[in-house]
Amino acid sequence: MKTIWRDTISALLAVFGGVVMFARLQDYSWWLIGSWKGALGVLAVTGLAIAVTNAVELYKLEDGPALFELFAWLMAATVVIGSLFTTTTQTEFVWSGVFVGFAWLTQTTRDIWRSTHHRSHHYMPV
Repeated sequence: MKTIWRDTISALLAVFGGVVMFARLQDYSWWLIGSWKGALGVLAVTGLAIAVTNAVELYKLEDGPALFELFAWLMAATVVIGSLFTTTTQTEFVWSGVFVGFAWLTQTTRDIWRSTHHRSHHYMPV
């Protein structure tokens, strides 16, 4: 699988996002996640980094699942940006985390599906 390093990086970033979610929901007061808005900012940067790991594939839009993945990332970005420009609450933080997690899941699922179902076409000259 040629995208294994991208999938590994995105998985590590997703785990980091999960740690941020857990820490903020458990009222940890680490630097940058002491407030809902700060924690959402860290989650937003993490989500952006995850999306960048697959930016080339999103740009190509080769198939239907790629379009769905792009839609998931756009929805996550909309929720996160909308939450950052308002008074961020716990509910907005949780929903933002859910959308970023869902977008990451669609990215990973698509990569796994493509690696197992993508077959090269061999044409014979006539």
